[in-house]
Order: sequence, then C-alpha cells, then structure tokens
Amino acid sequence: MKALLAFDGSAHALRAARTLVDLSKHCARTSAHVLNVQPHIAYVDLLGADRKASIDRWVQARGREVVEDACGVLTVGGVPFEIEVVSADAALAIARIAVDRRCDFILMGTRGMGAAAGMALGSVATKVAHLADLPVTLVK
Repeated sequence: MKALLAFDGSAHALRAARTLVDLSKHCARTSAHVLNVQPHIAYVDLLGADRKASIDRWVQARGREVVEDACGVLTVGGVPFEIEVVSADAALAIARIAVDRRCDFILMGTRGMGAAAGMALGSVATKVAHLADLPVTLVK
C-alpha cells in the first residue's frame, strides 16, 4: 500500500504522518510518498536561467525543511518513504501527483477550520477531496 502524505508542516499534517505509521502496523509493505507543495511563483519562467535555478533551489530546500518532522515520524515508525517538493497550486498538485506516483490513497491534515469556514474559504483539503480520483483521508 502506497500513500501520498501531503505535508505542510502543520500539527494536523504531523498527526496524519503518525496515522500512517499506525496504519502501517496493519498493512504489509506500506510506503509513503511525502509531498510538500510550495506556493506557485508567478512569472518565474520570465526570469533568467540563473535566477530561476536559484529560486528552484530555494523552493526545494524550503520544502525539504518543512517535511523533516514527517520524515522523522516515518523513519521511527519503519515506514519507507520518498520526498517530492513542487511549486504549484496545492490541491491540483496533490490530486495529480497521487495518480502519477501510483499511490493507493491520499492522507493529509486539515487546517482545523469548522465545516462552514472550510467550505466558505475553499480549503486545500476540501478541494483535494473533490478533485482526487483516489480515496482521501483527512486527519484533524
């Protein structure tokens, strides 16, 4: 079983990582694709190659920094994982990458908003649940 763990560094996302470790105790060969989505930087393609490469390095470094806690939880829990950092619209990227990486389901935290606030503001978790063709588990 391969899970896409969408990780933004929040307490709810960390609970999602712990939930995956708990699930792995009941499912043989569980692995994780840890995904961090950094905000899309508009017009980055208009910059020179050197500046674009510098921004890409910064995005990768920032994303890997954000997922450190999740990687620690998964390592201690014995769940093998790979890391991916992208700069894009979060909901679209999560739904697309889960399919592209052949994940069986998506696991992610919520921001802790109530149902009304989440619907009104259009939370990433709500968008992923609507966009994804895979099962989505939200952890609060």
